Amino acid sequence: MWPSFKTENPFEPPVFTKQDISLVSLVWGFTLGFGYFVVLHAVRLTRRVRRFSVFIMLIWLELTGSIIYGLVSILYVNSVIPNSFWIYFWILLAWILQLQCLVQIIVNRIGVLMYDPRQRRWLKIGMLVWIGFINLAVAIIWVPAQLQINSTYIRINHIFDRLEKCLYLVTDAALNWFFIRIVRKHLVAAGLSKYDRLVRFNMIIIWASLAMDAMIIGAMSLSNQFLYTIFHPLAYTVKLEIEMTMSNLIVQVALNSGIQIDEFGTNTTDLSRQLDSPIFRTTMNADAPVENVALHPITAEESRESDVQKAYVVGREISPELERRRVQNQNNQPTSDVV
Repeated sequence: MWPSFKTENPFEPPVFTKQDISLVSLVWGFTLGFGYFVVLHAVRLTRRVRRFSVFIMLIWLELTGSIIYGLVSILYVNSVIPNSFWIYFWILLAWILQLQCLVQIIVNRIGVLMYDPRQRRWLKIGMLVWIGFINLAVAIIWVPAQLQINSTYIRINHIFDRLEKCLYLVTDAALNWFFIRIVRKHLVAAGLSKYDRLVRFNMIIIWASLAMDAMIIGAMSLSNQFLYTIFHPLAYTVKLEIEMTMSNLIVQVALNSGIQIDEFGTNTTDLSRQLDSPIFRTTMNADAPVENVALHPITAEESRESDVQKAYVVGREISPELERRRVQNQNNQPTSDVV
C-alpha cells in the first residue's frame, strides 16, 4: 500500500495477546462511558454560547482528535485494519490535534484574566511554536520507529517518546502554575477573595491533570509498546472535562464578584460591545465594594458612564478625564461634556 518504504530488517508486526485485547477494550470502554458526559458537557456549552467561538472550536477539535486516535488504535489492536503507514499517520494527526487544542484551551483560560492583549498574543504564539516543535520531533522520530525503518530510529524513539511525554507534563504544570500566579496577583491580592476558590480548585486539577500524563508514561512500560496509545484518548478526555469545568467555575466566581468577562474568548475588548447589550451591570469604584446590579439593557442616559465602567471592569488604568467624570457621576453632578 502506498506509500512504500524500505526497512533495515524484515518488518515484524506487533503481536497482541488476549490479555492485551482485554486491557485495551477495558480502557476504551471506560473512555466511551466517560466521554459521553464530556460530549454532553460540550453540547451544553455550544448551545449556551450561541455564536462562533475559538474556545468552542478547540473543544470539538479536541474531541475529534480523541475519537480518531481511539478508533484507529482499537481497530488495529483487534486486527480489524492491517498494519500500514496510514495507521501511524492518523494516530499522529489525532495526537497533534489533542496536544495543540488542549494547550490552547489552557492558554485561553489564562488569557481571560490577562489584561494586556500583547501578552495574550505572545503566550498563544509561544505555546503554538513550542508544542509545534514537539509535534515535529515526534513526527520525524516516532513514525519511522513504528515502521521499523532501522534500529537507530527505534533506539532514539525508546528514549525520546518518554522525554516528549515528560516535556508536555512540565508544560502543563507550568501553565497551571502561571494561571494560579495571575489569579493571586491580580484578583486575590486586589481583595476579590472569592477567587480563592479558583486557586484551590486549580491546585487539585493540577495533580489530576499531571496524573493523566503520568498514566500515559506508565503505560509505555507495558510489554507491548503500542498499547499505551489507547490511554491517550482517556487521558485527554479527562483533561478536556477539567478545562470545561474550570471555565464554568471562572464565570461563576466572576459573576458572583461583579465582574463581567467573556467566558468563551480572551479578548477583553469585547466588553465594549457587551456594554451595548443586555448584560450584568457592574459598579466598581475605588471607594465602594463590588456589587451585582439587576440584568437590564444599557439605556442612552447610562451610556455616559460606559467608558468609566469599561475601564474598571477590565482593570485598566483610567485617564484623569475619565476619573473626573467618574467622580461627577458618583456625586450625581451633571457634566457639560457630550459623549
